[in-house]
Amino acid sequence: MSAPDPRTRDPRIWAIVLLAVSAGSAAAAGRVEDGQSKAMQCVACHGTGGVAPNPTFPHLAGQNAAYLEIQLRHFRSGQRYHPLMSPVAQALSDQDIDDLAAYYSELRVGGEEP
Repeated sequence: MSAPDPRTRDPRIWAIVLLAVSAGSAAAAGRVEDGQSKAMQCVACHGTGGVAPNPTFPHLAGQNAAYLEIQLRHFRSGQRYHPLMSPVAQALSDQDIDDLAAYYSELRVGGEEP
């Protein structure tokens, strides 16, 4: 019997695996079509199709859904603050966040619609 692979004991590996698995379920929890209609308020800063026209704002197209959900919830709770983003996030429900994350995660990095 061989010794266990030391890489499987690294908690960072399991965090990556968990993030990858949760990304699939996060996208499934949100509704892409609903996210697309809710994203109209995001276009001014994050651009049409999730590609920001201004380099001070992040591109959202193709981002991991779980990552987007976490960030939006942090803005909403005040754990993360931005003078423009925080008030927008405070108005979002959990379903809004799930839908937006699902929509932006499905966009191609070039900004094409899903």
